[in-house]
Amino acid sequence: MRTTSFFPLTAFLAAVSLLLSGCSSLPGAGDAGTVPETEETQGIMPESGGGTSSSPSAESQAPRDLSGLKLSILGDSISTFDGYIPTDYNIFYPGSGEISTVEKTWWWQVMNTTGMELNANASSSNTTVTGDSLDMTGSAPGCSTKRMIDLTPGDDGPAPDILIVFMGTNDFLRSVPLGTFTEPSAQDEGITDNFCDAYELMIQKLNALYPNAQIYFCTLLETNAGDVDEYPESYPSTNKNGNTIGDFNAEIATIASAYSYPVIDVHNCGITYETLGQYTSDGVHPNAEGAKLIADYVIHDLLY
Repeated sequence: MRTTSFFPLTAFLAAVSLLLSGCSSLPGAGDAGTVPETEETQGIMPESGGGTSSSPSAESQAPRDLSGLKLSILGDSISTFDGYIPTDYNIFYPGSGEISTVEKTWWWQVMNTTGMELNANASSSNTTVTGDSLDMTGSAPGCSTKRMIDLTPGDDGPAPDILIVFMGTNDFLRSVPLGTFTEPSAQDEGITDNFCDAYELMIQKLNALYPNAQIYFCTLLETNAGDVDEYPESYPSTNKNGNTIGDFNAEIATIASAYSYPVIDVHNCGITYETLGQYTSDGVHPNAEGAKLIADYVIHDLLY
């Protein structure tokens, strides 16, 4: 689905500009979304501020002050909570899983500890990054215009200062073709049939719509559930295409880094294949203990 045409992003911006005319540069927003003027990547590539997060020791520098900044989340079931996501979205917590109050979710803990304010949570259970980017339902994929718009509160709400993207597990569990990323290329709107193209389309649209936001992309947690091979107890779990979570995480890191966006390697937060029984309710969804591990890891990366 790669193309050298830049019409998709132009059309996308035209479609949402009226809905989000109130979005503007906000205090504290970074420059991770600025676009360099090169013939090959004009309109796609952000200028700076990226690469995989190195998580330097808290002892080596003072923490950043994020208090008062607006936080938005783009995710799947792991980041849901009833009453804090759009009403047409699919809910997982608290009706399922083992997180009973919103204060125990990973994202609320991040927000509470850093002093940020919730801007919008565009997380919907049972959704993938791949799919029809023109879908406008509550089950629309992460690359869709619907999910982009819902990262602001209401039709004319403010843009986020900090945006965290944490999804892709369902693509792995459903054995979505992984695809291959080689270099930045403009992606078409419509149905995306492999993870790499969909993830790149998602990044391009986020960059175009929220150029002043500090955007972070999270790797995926290990899992022992879902659409794995005939040896579900083996490690690492593989889907029907023979891919592992590690394969998906490698592409997430590569694509985000190619666009100079930072990667938070949540896969290393302490939830391992061997401890899934302790930190998740079903091998996929974190319980309260697991959510705290995620939150602590994300907080450290954001602050340092």
